[in-house]
Amino acid sequence: MGTNGDHTDDEQANGGRDRFDRMAPALAAVLDPTLDVLDAMDRVIDACVRFTSATEAGIVLADADGALQVIASTSERSSEAEEAQLGTDEGSCLDCYRTGDTIDVPDVATHEAVWPTFVQTMREQGLCGTFAEPIRLRRTTIGSLCVFAEHDRGHDDRDVVLIQLLADAASAALVRQRSTPGPSTFEEQVADALDARMTLEQAKGALAHRRGVRMDEAFQLLRASARRAGRSIREVAEDVVRRGADLAGADRAGGDPANAG
Repeated sequence: MGTNGDHTDDEQANGGRDRFDRMAPALAAVLDPTLDVLDAMDRVIDACVRFTSATEAGIVLADADGALQVIASTSERSSEAEEAQLGTDEGSCLDCYRTGDTIDVPDVATHEAVWPTFVQTMREQGLCGTFAEPIRLRRTTIGSLCVFAEHDRGHDDRDVVLIQLLADAASAALVRQRSTPGPSTFEEQVADALDARMTLEQAKGALAHRRGVRMDEAFQLLRASARRAGRSIREVAEDVVRRGADLAGADRAGGDPANAG
């Protein structure tokens, strides 16, 4: 997954307003009440890597038992970084969820004593820095937006504001979605998103095999097909899993207003 990388001198000079302006359509897309949880959270993390210096991003939300679950990941390596935290009970996402505070660690090597396994996983995935912002419903922390970077420069003030806006958008999307038919409680939303993610993972594996591509590329094909057709990622994934679709046309660029600019 690509990164927005270093921002231009012109953008620094105008206070980063260009990034805020370009992100506005992406925020509007996140808040579309017709999106299911998986698609809304996917749009949050997609915007995170497109409009900040993050290399990867992911979202974890608490299930009915209070255990964090990976809901969205920009790539396989961000998924590995998230799953490593849940499997070893250590890392930025968990600390953020438990404390309700922003966790900003530009170089995880400085936390090797407290996050030994997570730091090792980050190194294996070619990642260096991590930033986690709480996702809240009212005053309760329900998860975190987890950001990862290949660099150790940290995130500038504009990055931090944008990440906070996206975490708030994730929360607002969860609330807004309840106004539509479907899951009516947060716990039901998380359970539904986990079911959708399971179907997505099956579709990624099947599509990667049929097309002879990497899992990350399979995910991009699924996402592109869904957005171009105005369908949910889950619906397209079900086509792949249940009907053997190979999404032959998905590798042709599709127009998504949220991706403009």
